[in-house]
Amino acid sequence: MKIEVDAQTADLLEARASARGMSVADLLADLAGDDNTLPADLEAMRAAGDGPWAPGILAEDARRLAEFHRTREALPWDEVKTWMQTWGTPREKPTPKPRKL
Repeated sequence: MKIEVDAQTADLLEARASARGMSVADLLADLAGDDNTLPADLEAMRAAGDGPWAPGILAEDARRLAEFHRTREALPWDEVKTWMQTWGTPREKPTPKPRKL
């Protein structure tokens, strides 16, 4: 997986990882697994199973992931990003079409 961040964020991540004696990948994995990193309102939603943690939303996420595994059709992030950057401009691009990856 590739995650793009700006140079300032990359420097910050590298410094924090180095200070903890770990790689940036390990730092991010540690942060992702730490439930205490959510703001209080989102933590309340997670604990209650609301919002993005609602059973229906999680089921839809699972359905879409299974569909991707079955068809291998998706949109590469760089194409989505390029498309979004044209929103509201005179050169707005049409919505990209999913394809086999």
